[in-house]
Amino acid sequence: MKWWSIATTAIIVLLGCVNQQQLKDKDYQVQLGRYLFYENKLSVNNTKSCASCHNQQFAFTDGYRKSITSLGENVLHNAPTLINIQQYKFYDWANPGSTTLTKQIIRPLYAEHPIELGLNLHYPQVKAYLEKDSVYAKLFKQAFPGDTAWFTLNQIEASIVAFEKTLSSYNSSFDKQTMSKSAQKGFELFKSDRLKCAACHNPPQFTLAAASSNIDSVYANIGLYNVGGKNIYPVEDAGLVSVTQKKADDGKFKIPTLRNIMLTNPYMHDGSVATIEDVIDIYARGGRDVNYGDYKGDGKLNTNKSNLINGFTLTAEERSNLLAFLHALTDTSILNNPKFSSPVTY
Repeated sequence: MKWWSIATTAIIVLLGCVNQQQLKDKDYQVQLGRYLFYENKLSVNNTKSCASCHNQQFAFTDGYRKSITSLGENVLHNAPTLINIQQYKFYDWANPGSTTLTKQIIRPLYAEHPIELGLNLHYPQVKAYLEKDSVYAKLFKQAFPGDTAWFTLNQIEASIVAFEKTLSSYNSSFDKQTMSKSAQKGFELFKSDRLKCAACHNPPQFTLAAASSNIDSVYANIGLYNVGGKNIYPVEDAGLVSVTQKKADDGKFKIPTLRNIMLTNPYMHDGSVATIEDVIDIYARGGRDVNYGDYKGDGKLNTNKSNLINGFTLTAEERSNLLAFLHALTDTSILNNPKFSSPVTY
């Protein structure tokens, strides 16, 4: 055998070992991340975990209009699902700078207005707890064997992100191609030029947040508000404009996925729409008319509204078919998949 052949073979074997070790390390990170995802000790008063707002039984949402922090305050937005989040290019309802899960996780861990978990506010205590726990002590060293220090904030972040990337859902009737005839008709209606649903909620992820790097495509104003007829959303939650300072971006929010949509109510960025039937009514009308209260105004007339939201009419049969299709996007296997569940039973 030529010397270079021997060298090449050695390099290939070495690289194979390195890759296998990297895969093993990543598996340990996922395992550690699963523990940390369900760990209440990360919150400033030991009452909340990531799973508090992203509950497996609600397809990793929480069923509330707006999630509640560890200190009992409401956060600004409705908790989005984490399912298939590894496929996304944008992660935040109204912050286009959140383009990786590592960037996204900063807010729930460290945000102070409001405090969500508040990990940074009591990190020394958390570190001491992790060091003393035999399971965590072992997992951190297995997950990060090349590091010389453990229980760091970066390691906590990386592990939770590694676990979140495993939260996948591809076992719906749509995925298995076992949709009913009614659902099949609903899918054709969904894709039609008349409804234009697929223009924003395109397969396979049913959100442009997974398909496009163009901010103007990923964030949209759907005519949910038109406060005082001034073409604005509530000032405390005005959407993309709060980052870009462009008036045309007022009311623009990230287009959410429709996968498991029947499990993730209430809907919209602020959880202000209770049922999927109400959502369909708003789109059919071409925007929502808020006829009372501080946010009174007709969203249909909001000039910043997407030009795709023009309204439509449905027969009773068409409506039934559309709902059948949306039901076909449900994957109930995620609700009890042990790989996604808390590793600790009480």
